[in-house]
Amino acid sequence: MITKEILLDELTQHTYVMLRPSMIAGIGVFALRPIPIGCREMFSKPDPKEVWITLTKLEVENLPSHARELVENYCLFDANQYYVPQRGFKSLDVSLFLNHSDKPNIISIEDGNYFETLCAISPGEELLIDYGTLVAEY
Repeated sequence: MITKEILLDELTQHTYVMLRPSMIAGIGVFALRPIPIGCREMFSKPDPKEVWITLTKLEVENLPSHARELVENYCLFDANQYYVPQRGFKSLDVSLFLNHSDKPNIISIEDGNYFETLCAISPGEELLIDYGTLVAEY
């Protein structure tokens, strides 16, 4: 059970990011405070019950345009497939709003279960990931 004390600690010590308009594309994820290199706690801890389903690029191409746009814009992918949350887009995961950069400052690790900073990130800086890179395996 989450108590008031746990919530206050989370808000005080472990809240790192917020969503806001991005100059890159739509909405982005921005640092609220300094985030050190190697940090893995910018986002919620993975729900052990959460399952990511892989869809082939052909399956995504055959989706209606509104659904295809969501998957293509907000899901990690590799050369063959996209990784889509099993519940689709009915719950908010802040990490889905990470914008792409060829020079990312975070990387997806452990099969997409965590993100790790590649460098120190300053308050107000947008967190960026390379959506074209395979998920790093550590």
